[in-house]
Amino acid sequence: MKNSTLNRVYLILGCIICFYIPFTSFAAALPNIIAILMALIYILMKKNKESSLINEPYFKPLVIFLIYVLLLSVLNKTIYTDFREILKILHLILLIPILYEVKEKAFLIFSFIFGVIISSSATLFNIVSASNFNLNDFILDGAIVKEVFVTQRLYLGFFLSISTIFCAITFFDSNNKIIRKTSLILGIIITGLIFIFSSRSSIIIWFILLISILIFKRKELIQYKKTLLISLILILSLVTLNFNTLNKRFFYSGDIYTKTLIDKVIKHEPRFLIWKFSFELIAENEKYFFGLGNKETNNLLIEKYRTIQNKKRGNWFIERGFNTHNQFLDFMLNYGIIGLVIYLYVFLSYLFSLKKNIFLFNLILSLFIFSCLENILNRQLGVYIFAFLLITSKSLPNREFNE
Repeated sequence: MKNSTLNRVYLILGCIICFYIPFTSFAAALPNIIAILMALIYILMKKNKESSLINEPYFKPLVIFLIYVLLLSVLNKTIYTDFREILKILHLILLIPILYEVKEKAFLIFSFIFGVIISSSATLFNIVSASNFNLNDFILDGAIVKEVFVTQRLYLGFFLSISTIFCAITFFDSNNKIIRKTSLILGIIITGLIFIFSSRSSIIIWFILLISILIFKRKELIQYKKTLLISLILILSLVTLNFNTLNKRFFYSGDIYTKTLIDKVIKHEPRFLIWKFSFELIAENEKYFFGLGNKETNNLLIEKYRTIQNKKRGNWFIERGFNTHNQFLDFMLNYGIIGLVIYLYVFLSYLFSLKKNIFLFNLILSLFIFSCLENILNRQLGVYIFAFLLITSKSLPNREFNE
């Protein structure tokens, strides 16, 4: 098979993986099967050829992190109990070269955005159907969320946020008027979906992007006053339309018995207790340099959940077996200070390398923020989005922005 044909097949398979990221929970084996096919083609294409991947600022630290985790697990005799978590890190490092080899990475980005839009459209249809076309009285909360969201709200919101960043990059870097208008319209639609779905983390990331654009691209925005005004009106309309959900999500308005917002957060936000117990484990842990291992960390968290005074709430935590919901806390507990430092270096060194482009910086900053809310590398879905963002962010133009 000729290299041109191999490249074309390789690109199509890569696009399928990126399109399927929002739907990974439906058939988790599918992207893995495609990745294996790509790995076989990768071996054929890379015979006697060197890759520049080794020079990317994120790759060596990730490999060092994996080696450290493997050695630590062997020494602590936890490699069997923690095998699934270690396998996720290995999966990430094997997936990066496969996606990195795709030449036309813009197609990967477009495929991902298309998948996000399909998932969002299906979710929006479910919302409208469930609310009997009366969105004003519909609150996206509780059990209804699991019924209507095709992709888990936290992840779908994150996918929409980074799709918005991709649209902003395309808008400001492209000289093609049609592409610029398309990316602008698409960005407005995606922004609307963010506020409709009311994912708190995605709204926060969106505001960070908005502030960045207003600061660093203000001169270029002057010529788009009318478009910005229309966008602002649209967003305010969506906020008004979905005010009940937003109010309940951010201010816990459904609880009329608890007075202060802080008390409401403590009472209703699971992460408050999860992080409180995680920090307690860090303080109590004598193995803070090398960590406890994933299995032991989860067992100790379960024991902490048993101490919750409200037994019904405590059982709710235990039944779900909540992990740390923070990748940095998780690695601190699992692999100690050394493991955390290595993992932090992956982020910080890469962010520093992207400092000349505010949008690419925001792309990886979004991943950092999301990692503070979710153990992203404990799930296959997280592994794929992590690899996708690393290889696409470095492939996009990294020009200095005009202040």
